[in-house]
Amino acid sequence: METLLYFGKVNLYWILLFACYQLMLRNHTFFKWNRYYLLGSLIAAFFLPLLIYPENAPAIPVVYQVNAADFTVRANEAEAAPFMTWTQIIWTIYGLGFLVTVFQFFKHIIQLRKFLKAGEIIELDDCTVVLIDSNNTGSFSFLNWIVINRNDYEHHFDAILRHEMVHTQQMHSLDILLIEILKVLFWFNPFLLLYKRSMQEIHEFLADAQAPNRDNYARFLVAYALKAPITSLTNHFFKPSQIKNRIRMIYKNRTSKWMLSTYLFALTVIASTALFVAGCERTEQNEAEIAARNAEKATKDALPDDKIFSVVEEQPEFPGGQQAMFQFLGRKIKYPTAAANANVQGKVFLQFVVTDEGNIQDIVVLKGIGYGCDAESVRVLKLFPKWKPGKQNGKPVNVKFTLPVNFQLEESDSESATSTIHLDEKMASVVHYAFSPLYILDGKEMENADFLKKLPGEKIKSMDVLKGEKAEEVYGDKGKNGVIKITTK
Repeated sequence: METLLYFGKVNLYWILLFACYQLMLRNHTFFKWNRYYLLGSLIAAFFLPLLIYPENAPAIPVVYQVNAADFTVRANEAEAAPFMTWTQIIWTIYGLGFLVTVFQFFKHIIQLRKFLKAGEIIELDDCTVVLIDSNNTGSFSFLNWIVINRNDYEHHFDAILRHEMVHTQQMHSLDILLIEILKVLFWFNPFLLLYKRSMQEIHEFLADAQAPNRDNYARFLVAYALKAPITSLTNHFFKPSQIKNRIRMIYKNRTSKWMLSTYLFALTVIASTALFVAGCERTEQNEAEIAARNAEKATKDALPDDKIFSVVEEQPEFPGGQQAMFQFLGRKIKYPTAAANANVQGKVFLQFVVTDEGNIQDIVVLKGIGYGCDAESVRVLKLFPKWKPGKQNGKPVNVKFTLPVNFQLEESDSESATSTIHLDEKMASVVHYAFSPLYILDGKEMENADFLKKLPGEKIKSMDVLKGEKAEEVYGDKGKNGVIKITTK
């Protein structure tokens, strides 16, 4: 999905850049600058979506932190999988269009190759001239080749050769090739056709500007009435749709150099827009990370001994307690079908803040597993009701809360099937017990976490957290859900 969003942004920037060209630059006689602008626009659109807005954020109040037991979601809670997701449908349509445009591109290449091989070759110092007997195709140039039909060779050879040599010397065909390749990759964007048309127009303006006598050359263009088929990948000498603009540009007064500032203005508009979009698209995760850093600094500044509390005197509480929270999660959360189909399982670590008013805000995915699990976890957390706020020194405070959500696929045997989390009261208490860590206070094992309510935060000297194999190695089975060691002053 992120790739599709990126493609969408690239195409939107192409539209914006082309709109600036049409409104501010098209009628200038700075033909080289217009060419560079269009080429730069085609390339810059790939980088503008990657622009990052400066991460400046104001400091926020002190935020304490609490880690919760994790909650497990079984695959048997997943909804029925659809035949195809919307993302798969979009990629399928894109792939079909891509194949069609690739076929057309190579068809033009083969057609062009036939023209170059069919005619009589004349080697010149700066280019290779190919004479063809057919008059059904107009004269054109491609890279270092200039193809001239029999009629043009007999009646207009000098004028057409001089014109087409400008195309070959300035490598105009590379511009058209770039656009054609982009048309293959982004076949759904009609604005690339407008880019190609405008680029071909600029090429003709550049070549016409080299004519020695503009009056004679303008009369020659009007008299030139050949209406031959046009080769897609080439710079064609004559296009009926361009003749009016070509003659207009031949006689147009040169644009004042002061108008070069228009290009700077256009770039400023584009850069400002890109920066504005980047600012609007700062994700909640980035904002929360900034807030977390500011909160950590503010907490350190507020405490004489530079200690950051991981617990508070009175922890925030879901209405009805932890069992009620697990029941709420069990009712609301669903195992994403994409994850179930891809056999994906694992823990999504979420972090959020319970404010001093009990509201849930600044939800962050600290570590995710993708396939819709992260988004589903965030969605359900946003549905949380107002909590009982945590307290420190008898006052409500903001508390940072960490909650692991374990997405686990259901096994087929009957023994594991009974481990599914039910929503009745008995099973909720089992879940609560299974995920409770072992607390060690000054070397003494504590039965539960109730002692924390009576332990003032300022008396805590240090706190260590052991997890996984290290915890079990020291404390055996008691440490399988983690160990929190607290040392008081």
